[in-house]
Amino acid sequence: MPTTSSWQYGRLCSLVYQLDKPIGTSFGDVEFYTELLDGVTGEILEPAVGTGRLIIPLTRSGLRVRGYDVSEYMLGIARENCAAHGVRPDLFVADMVTFREPGTFDAVIVPTGSFALVLGRDDALRALRNIRESLRPGGRLIVDVEPLRPSTATHPPGHWWHGDDLLTLTAVEEVRAAERQLVYWSRYELWRERRLVETELELFTLQMWELDEFSALLDEAGFGSVAVHADYTAARPPRADTAVWTFEATA
Repeated sequence: MPTTSSWQYGRLCSLVYQLDKPIGTSFGDVEFYTELLDGVTGEILEPAVGTGRLIIPLTRSGLRVRGYDVSEYMLGIARENCAAHGVRPDLFVADMVTFREPGTFDAVIVPTGSFALVLGRDDALRALRNIRESLRPGGRLIVDVEPLRPSTATHPPGHWWHGDDLLTLTAVEEVRAAERQLVYWSRYELWRERRLVETELELFTLQMWELDEFSALLDEAGFGSVAVHADYTAARPPRADTAVWTFEATA
């Protein structure tokens, strides 16, 4: 299996993400990350910044956050959103597997399962080592990891209006249990005046981890103490029905 990032959002995919999860949307993560980062005075880095859903409220709270993404389309939307909300964080193109800036950041945050965009153990370990090297001594990595769900499903078609244009999404989900990967076969379509004017196909793969396996990966990457919070609640221990684990690891 390839071990490269699946992190290549196209134009329609990026636009659907913006329409489906506009700035102001929170799954509990915005409040939780704001709480965990309270008191941080140095620079914070958000890889896979997307459309800016998290970096905007964090920056507006007074934190110094930089962000990057592989997708130029995502960054274009993020810059527009930041300008609309009166903030100007540094946003740039980069990839978790290759980006490193030694000893720079007080914290690196990878919320909403974005670390799953790095495929395969080797690249995941490389990304975590890059992050650890980019942290100052005692700096923290805060990263969300979602358990692998044991089902395969066809998702109901989604649709969103963008002015007079209609965007639709049809996706089939496949679980590759042996590789611990969740794969989405997605078709984005843009309709104008009842005519199909643009189609975008995307094979979107997410790498999943067992709880102990990801803890071991952090240890191998050189992190020190590790805490795990469940479902965006500080100090809540993981359970069988936990939807998201948040690992907090010290460099």
